[in-house]
Amino acid sequence: MSALDRPQNYATHFSGAVGTSVDGSTEAALDRLGRPAKAGPRRLHRHWQDFGWALLYMSPALVLFLTFTYVPFVRSILLSFYVTTPTGAPSRFNGVKYYARLLNLDGSGRGEYLQSILTTIEFSLMVVPLSMITALALAVLATAKVKAIGVFRTIFTSSVAISVASAGVIWSLIYAPNVTVTKWLVHVLQLQPDNLLNNASTALAAVAFMTVWTSLGFNFIILLAGLQAIPQELYESGRLDGTNGWTAFRYVSLPLLTPTLMFLCIISTIQCFQAFTQFNVLIGNEGPDNATNVMVYALFTAFWKDNRYGFASALAVVLFVILLVLTVLQYRVLDRRVHYQ
Repeated sequence: MSALDRPQNYATHFSGAVGTSVDGSTEAALDRLGRPAKAGPRRLHRHWQDFGWALLYMSPALVLFLTFTYVPFVRSILLSFYVTTPTGAPSRFNGVKYYARLLNLDGSGRGEYLQSILTTIEFSLMVVPLSMITALALAVLATAKVKAIGVFRTIFTSSVAISVASAGVIWSLIYAPNVTVTKWLVHVLQLQPDNLLNNASTALAAVAFMTVWTSLGFNFIILLAGLQAIPQELYESGRLDGTNGWTAFRYVSLPLLTPTLMFLCIISTIQCFQAFTQFNVLIGNEGPDNATNVMVYALFTAFWKDNRYGFASALAVVLFVILLVLTVLQYRVLDRRVHYQ
């Protein structure tokens, strides 16, 4: 019989009525039996201690986020309800008049800011599908087992190393009317023989095509990583069932790539709504007939050129709400079609 099976020692230890000695193993076991009573407070203390250390390690990032993200965002919300002074200080409460002006609900009949929202949506519809389809096609080609495929992968990802500003300078030279390629494109599409960026019917499409090129490298890397993460056993099982290349892509690769495609769709949409650099470098103004006056450029004009800080803040809040709604809708709709492995 073990020491724990001795009821007389157990009773003697806790009652103190009998001075019978208890051996070392029994005393250690009884001490362990008494620990759960103190485990709760100790665990809670350890939890708060770990939380404090976590806050300490995260404090540099939290300070940066609070200083440059959350505090300016809250201030933008407050300024959107005020008329401001030239220095940006609130001077008079304005209610929701700025929001009514943006959405053309004030009865003025001036819908240029509402048109900028529609222009941004049109720009996103041009860029997001084309960039994703092109990147997916290149990623599928890059998985081919041929010689020197690494060279083509490097070429496909080269646009990642080029900033949007640098790409804007390059494409502004390409779009110049004296370039042979531009002349040929104008002749094929039967366009006016001037700069594509000065034509209201082609300016937005020209900027969109340049944006597709700049985003191609990032989208290609993400989709190639998604394709390489698919288990090869699935393709081998498909070949045993007699599937060809297109069938394997349709029923194996594409369904398992849906999480990656959903991620790229959401990220690309956000980037399109936040696009500014390419419009500022390629065109530098609202464009011919306001054809390229997207939301961020309208915000830039209201803030830096017109010094309308309250109105620009209202425009920034509207942009945030639109992106939030679009992200939630995309996630709700696309998540139903996503197949997780």
